Formats: sequence, C-alpha cells, structure tokens
Amino acid sequence: MITQLQITHVRNLAQISLTLADCNVFVGRNGSGKTSLLEAVFLLSRGKTFRHHEPKRYISHHQKSCTVWAMTGSDMLAVQKNLDERQLATTVLKLNGQTVTTQSPLTYALPVLPIDPSGMTVLEEGSHARRQMLDWLTFHVKQEFYGEWLAYQRLLKQRNLLLKSPRVRERAGEVRAWDNQLAYHADKLHQCRQAVFERWQVCFDEMMGRLLPHYQGDIYLSYQAGFDDKTGLLSILASRLGSDMELGYTRVGAHRADVMVMLKQSGDGGHIKSQAVDVLSRGEKKLLITALRLSQLQVMCAYQQIQPVVLVDDIDAELDVGAMNVLLGTLLSLPCQLMITSLQDETAEMVAQKLSALHESRTFKKFHVKQGDITPDECST
Repeated sequence: MITQLQITHVRNLAQISLTLADCNVFVGRNGSGKTSLLEAVFLLSRGKTFRHHEPKRYISHHQKSCTVWAMTGSDMLAVQKNLDERQLATTVLKLNGQTVTTQSPLTYALPVLPIDPSGMTVLEEGSHARRQMLDWLTFHVKQEFYGEWLAYQRLLKQRNLLLKSPRVRERAGEVRAWDNQLAYHADKLHQCRQAVFERWQVCFDEMMGRLLPHYQGDIYLSYQAGFDDKTGLLSILASRLGSDMELGYTRVGAHRADVMVMLKQSGDGGHIKSQAVDVLSRGEKKLLITALRLSQLQVMCAYQQIQPVVLVDDIDAELDVGAMNVLLGTLLSLPCQLMITSLQDETAEMVAQKLSALHESRTFKKFHVKQGDITPDECST
C-alpha cells in the first residue's frame, strides 16, 4: 500500500505530493490529470506507463525528466526517466535509497494491477498480452519464476543468435548444446505457469458467475505451454532443428505460451469450441475483461503477502450499474489499495458508503483533480 506519493513532470502533473488512504477516489473532468496520476503509479511499478513505453511520450512538455516516488508500509521506491538532447531515455531506479539495475525489485515491492474494461488488447491481439497477464501473476505468486524466466530468455537469445549466423548448418552441434538447458528451464516455467493457471481458472469461473452468469461454465480459460509438454521440448527442438535453421529463430518453446479465452457452444454433432472474442458483443467483452482482472486479483491476494494497488480509470464510464456494483463489491472485499478515477462526485460518495458498510476500519479519501492540480476533499476521511 502506498502511503505517500510524489510525482514530478508526468504529462500535465508538474509537482504532486499526496498522502493516500486504503481507498482513494479522484474526481475531475476529462483531461484534468486523473489518468496521468494512474499512469505515474503504473510507471513506478512496471517501468512504463499503460499507454506508452517511450518516456518522451509522457514526460511533460519542455521538460527533460520525470520522477515518481512512493513510500509504502515497508519500502521507499523511486523511478526517474531522463531524456538527452536526442530524446533518448535513461532510467534511474531506487529501492530504499539504493540504486537497482532492473525493474523487477520495484515490481515485486509494489504490485500494481490496472482494471480497464475498455482495453480489448488482451482479447483481440496476439498471445503476447495474454502471456504477460499470466507471467505477471506467476511472478508475484511463485518466487522461483523470475529466475527461471531470465535463464530461459538468455538461453533463447543465444540459440537464436546461432540460428541466424552464417553457415549455421556447420554449427548444428553448437545449437544442440543449448537445447538441454533451454528445455530444462522451459519445463520449470511451464510447471510454475500451470500451477498458477489452475488457481486462476477457479477464480475466473467464480467471477464469470457474478458478471456473466449465463456464460458460466461455457467460457473458460485454456493454457497452452508453447510446446507439447508430453513429448518434451528437447525432443521437439531436435526434430525441428532443420526448419529452425532455415527460419533463423526458435519456433516452439515457453516463449510461445498462451492463455486463450474459449467459448463452448452446442452444435450439430456435439460441442463447438471457439475464441470468446469472436462471439461476444462489445459490452460482454468489457465484462469478460473485468472478470479476467478481478480473478487475477483474487489469486494474488490469496497467495501474496504484499498488498497490491489496483488502478481503475473512469469506473462509471464503461460498465453499467450492475457490473459496477459487482466490481466495487469484489474490490472492496479484498485486501488491496484502490485508486479509482471518476467524472462524478456521486461515484465517490457511493464508494465511500460501500466501504464503510464493509470495513469500518479502512480509510477513504476523495481528491479533486483540476488542470494537473490534485487536492484532497476536506470532508473525506
């Protein structure tokens, strides 16, 4: 949980310093800076914003750097993005005053989950976004996962470099030399992912019963390892070495894993399986995405000691009243910190009332956002 937050030069947020509560609602017009605030928190945890990867896109105009700093119950975190004369970026990361060289310590110390019902990327684009969802969850639930992931990525990079090299067929023995370790770490990644996926599937089915009850049991998650785990990656790599040499990269492996959202329908001769995104309406897709995110959060809260921060942008813009009540009821029942934005004061009042009814001890704050300035509401506690 973030107790203190400072933001400098992120979009239209020039200089912001906030003391946060368990549940925080930020109210303001479009373009006031509400989403920029959530982007800054995401940047601190993930090293990028959920809108852009390039710092020049979110550092304030006419500025050469931006900084986000936060104090949690146990850690102090900071990220600074700097631009040089050519608009190239460098990054400085700090955890408890010490410079760190990778983003992962900050990601682990400050788990942040955005819930955006309108974000169709995970459903409509390739496997990368869906694999990221599973890997983010596995990273926080399985401590050994990140080390295995790093080892696999290093080995995969070396193998692919060899596959791209001139006269690669004369170096087939060198390629095979990487395969044992690559297959070993792929199997470890698969075991971690499979264990977390099984927990996620249970929570997802429960959440579908609350958000899309008429699809419960028919819409389900399907995990694919990226290779046939019964055959084993080592055998597959050996059998496909020739085609990998022709292509110049490794076609199968843990880097090709995917989580598909499938729909089972009755048809002539039995059940027909298809991707849910191809069948559902836009409104149903929003609820499906919400179910995916909320079920992720349920798994994480059950197996992670660190309290996650949940970002919900424009909570009343994408969901109807019934779905919003399910969303709020679930979020407020879990041990997480909430940062919610809205256009309406009434939404903040509703959140405060629901929180008070569920948890008298949890704190609430309402903030007003106007032209990049964020001030606490004097009446909120």
